[in-house]
Amino acid sequence: MKRKLILLAVTIVFLAGFGALLHSPPSMIDAITGATPKAKKAAQAATQLEGSYVLCINITSDGLDDKDARSVLKELALGVSETDLMEAEIRFRLYVPETDYALVRYAKKLCNRLEQAGFSVDLTEYSDTMLLSRVISGKYDVFLASDNFMDITTLEQMDYIIMDSEEMR
Repeated sequence: MKRKLILLAVTIVFLAGFGALLHSPPSMIDAITGATPKAKKAAQAATQLEGSYVLCINITSDGLDDKDARSVLKELALGVSETDLMEAEIRFRLYVPETDYALVRYAKKLCNRLEQAGFSVDLTEYSDTMLLSRVISGKYDVFLASDNFMDITTLEQMDYIIMDSEEMR
C-alpha cells in the first residue's frame, strides 16, 4: 500500500511539473521552437511577395463598371503612374486573403495610393475559403490574391491584371 501511494505521489508531481513547464508562457518548448507570438510576428513581418498575383475587378460593381476607372485602378496597382483625383468618388471594397501577410501589407499600401487618387477603399481580410466563396458568388468589388488562388478563367464578369511580385514593390 505504501509503495502505491509513493508511486501515485511521484506520478502527480511528474504530471504537474510537465504541465507547468508546457503551460506557463513562454514555455520551454516555445523558447526552443520559436513558437511564441513574438517569433510568429517577426516571421510574418519578414515575408516577401513572391510569384504572381491577380487583381480582379468585378465589372458589375457600382463605379467599377466604368472602363476608365478600372484602368486608373490597374495603373495605380502597378505603380505605373500617379494620377489626378477622380472626378466622381468611387467607393469599393478590396478583399485579400488573411494568411498572405506580404500581400496584406501590399494591399494597405495600395489602399493609400488609391485613396490619394480619389477612390474610397475599404480593405477586408478573409480566410481563403470565405474569399473564394465570395468571388465565385460574385459578392466582391475588387480582390487581390496569388495567381494560383483559383482558375480566373471561370469567372465571366471580371476585369483583371496579373502582376509579378517585382512590379508590386
